[in-house]
Amino acid sequence: MAFAQKLTQKDLQGTWKLTSFSSEGISVDVATEKFTLSKDLEAQLTPEMKQGIELGILQIMEALKESYAYFDGNNLRQTMGPQEHKGTFTMKETDGKQFLVVALPDGTSDEMEIIMKGKLLHMVQGGADGEYVYIKQ
Repeated sequence: MAFAQKLTQKDLQGTWKLTSFSSEGISVDVATEKFTLSKDLEAQLTPEMKQGIELGILQIMEALKESYAYFDGNNLRQTMGPQEHKGTFTMKETDGKQFLVVALPDGTSDEMEIIMKGKLLHMVQGGADGEYVYIKQ
C-alpha cells in the first residue's frame, strides 16, 4: 500500500493547473484531450447520448485547459471552465485522511479530501462525486 504524503497549508500555496478530472462516470484527461466513460455509464447510454457527451466535452476542452486551483494564504480560487469558486479554507484530518474545508461567500461550506500522489494534487469532492487532479505551475 502506498502512503500519500501529509500536506501543509504551505505545500498548497501557488497555482495548480488542472490535468484531469472524473465525475459521474466520465473521466477526462485534459492534456491529451481524451475522455473515457465508466462501463456502468456506457451501458446506460444510447449512441446518440454518447455522441452528445463527446461533443459537450470537446466544446469545453479549451476552457478546461485554462482551469486551475490557486491557493494564497488561506484563500482558494478554483476554476472549471467558465465557473469560478472562491472561499477561505482550513485543513483537517479525519481517520488518517486530510480534508480542505472551504467556507464559501454564500455562507455554505464545501469539504474535499486532498491527496498528494507524486507531484499531483488530488481533490476529491463528496466521496466519488468528483475528483480533480492538478499539477503545480
